[in-house]
Amino acid sequence: MLALVFWRLASFIPTLIVASAILFVAVNVVPGSAALSALGIHATPQALKRFEHQHGLDRPLAVQYVEWAGKALQGDFGTSFQNAVPVGPEVRKRIPVTLQLAGMAFVVAIVLAIPLGVLAGFRHQTGADGVVTTLATLFGSTPNFWLATLLIWFFSLQLGWLPTGGYIGFAEDPTGNLERMLLPCIALGVVSSGLLIRIMRTAVIEVMSSNFIETARSKGVGDLRLVSFHVLRNALIPFFTVSAVEFGFLVGSVVIIEDVFRIPGIGSLVLVGIINRDYPVLLAAAMTVTVIVLVVNLIVDLAAQVIDPRQVRTGHGS
Repeated sequence: MLALVFWRLASFIPTLIVASAILFVAVNVVPGSAALSALGIHATPQALKRFEHQHGLDRPLAVQYVEWAGKALQGDFGTSFQNAVPVGPEVRKRIPVTLQLAGMAFVVAIVLAIPLGVLAGFRHQTGADGVVTTLATLFGSTPNFWLATLLIWFFSLQLGWLPTGGYIGFAEDPTGNLERMLLPCIALGVVSSGLLIRIMRTAVIEVMSSNFIETARSKGVGDLRLVSFHVLRNALIPFFTVSAVEFGFLVGSVVIIEDVFRIPGIGSLVLVGIINRDYPVLLAAAMTVTVIVLVVNLIVDLAAQVIDPRQVRTGHGS
């Protein structure tokens, strides 16, 4: 087990380095001028060159990356091209907002996925299975921003039950916070539940084909007890492994939702960086999301080995 932990941690570092390098190159090769975006269209060629020299944009890309990575390891993500303020504090301030949004959306997805997936798997090849499978396909194929717009139109504009957007900290006003986070969480959670419903259904079907289920049925165990004490307990292991990875994807998919609902999280900061070609902001925000996703995947990988040692893999593959 210790060897496995060491191997996972050792592989995490090069993965992070490769991801950061790809991200850095992708950000810097995007068409457009960061200097022109920061100084405006009336800036002189001399002013543009001076800006690029001050921020090191005229140096080779490899040199820029090494310098940026070295500072990033120390928590220094540079200063914004637009307002010349340090990027790090702004990113750290937004992390809890995005994690709350992703966490609440994850709960919505789990609440939908477990009962629907169990129903479809337990009633395999019946009408109930067909309905749930159709719903899962519909949920998974719906763009979250489209669902978000529909939810705003119905619950905010037509019924007036919930705010159209904005953000209030939970410590400042718990009720106001939950009111503003409910619709974006539903939009994200419903879409994510599509995959999780199918995963839960498959896990239940696999458990239902096991010999011990036939033995339990032959002993007269009822459906409710069979599901609660036999099927669900065994099906949850692969389900939670995949669903935890889905949480990482949720963190990475909040960009549009945060913009639609005007939530000041990491995702909206990514969008600001893209629009303004503010490389320090974009790199810091995108790298933060990348680290969160990689850390979640690492934790899930290690936890899966503890829960089910049969999943242990060697360093050469499965």
